[in-house]
Amino acid sequence: MLGVHGGEYPASRPVQDAMPSRREVHMTDVRAAQVAGQKASAREYLVGVLDLLQHNALNRERVDWERLRREAFGRTTEATSAAETHGVIREAIEALGDPHTFFLSPEDAAEAWSESATRGAPVPTGHLIDGLFGYVVIPEASGAEEADQRYVQAGVTVVRDLDAHAPPGWVVDLRGNTGGNMFPMITVLAPLIGEGHLGSFVDADGEICARWTLREGVVHVDDEAMELPPHPRQLSKPAPLIAILTDARTMSAAEATLISFLGLPNVRTFGAPTAGLATGNEAIDLSDGAVLVLTAVREADRTGRLYGNEPIAPHQPVPPGEDALAAATDWLAARAEHRPPTRGAPEAPM
Repeated sequence: MLGVHGGEYPASRPVQDAMPSRREVHMTDVRAAQVAGQKASAREYLVGVLDLLQHNALNRERVDWERLRREAFGRTTEATSAAETHGVIREAIEALGDPHTFFLSPEDAAEAWSESATRGAPVPTGHLIDGLFGYVVIPEASGAEEADQRYVQAGVTVVRDLDAHAPPGWVVDLRGNTGGNMFPMITVLAPLIGEGHLGSFVDADGEICARWTLREGVVHVDDEAMELPPHPRQLSKPAPLIAILTDARTMSAAEATLISFLGLPNVRTFGAPTAGLATGNEAIDLSDGAVLVLTAVREADRTGRLYGNEPIAPHQPVPPGEDALAAATDWLAARAEHRPPTRGAPEAPM
């Protein structure tokens, strides 16, 4: 089964921190049938996973696959179970040098997608700042279907209630958002982003393999509509000023959400550079219950600017210890005070 974003999984963090979705299909054609379904021998299992990495990983050209395979098979000649190949699979992933590709054991995968892991998943929150500006906190989205439905429903309510005050500007807070599923985040923010092309997935050869768009409040990947509640609301004040807050823990799906805003003339970003995981993942179920989370694409914004494993710098850096939210609201207040009535897209706020 294929999926979309995951987050970073350092050994010190639990898997649930930024769980990849296992539902959306929007990237390269992965030959999961080699390792999914029927039980495979240890050798067949290892061959299948190495094939997936060699043929689909974003950084596949960095690896001497002939040497890697020779060493991997040499070290697993006595292996009689898939579990005995997990160590060399992790080493093969390490050779890619990609912080967004990782391997979950059957135990970790079961825990990551368990009901208990997603039952308390966070949802968007918000309030008015100074009785004037809308402030929306966008946390990670788990990727579990029911949790993502709750996420969108809560976020739609937040945006609706804030928009009732007709704010001239909005703050979108992506700080601390470690990723998960980008589509619920974008759905919640659809009225702020607007309709049309938002971004693209770009493969290792530099070719666009899919585009994500908004149509009547529904996120699409090419012509496939994401199965989430639509959010077609028209804002009380269209094309508002938007300030976006980021930090070093804004990663993965949160970076894709940020990218969905980039290139709009009414947007300015504040805070610290993001984590640098602006790449798309596929979560592939393996025959023993393990999951290979494979990075296959980079992401580009609506202008074609390409992102990847480098942090995305904010337009206005805010030094540690200073208040990014205050900087954002100061900008909103200054721009809103001198802004003529909106009849179209505002001028670039740089």
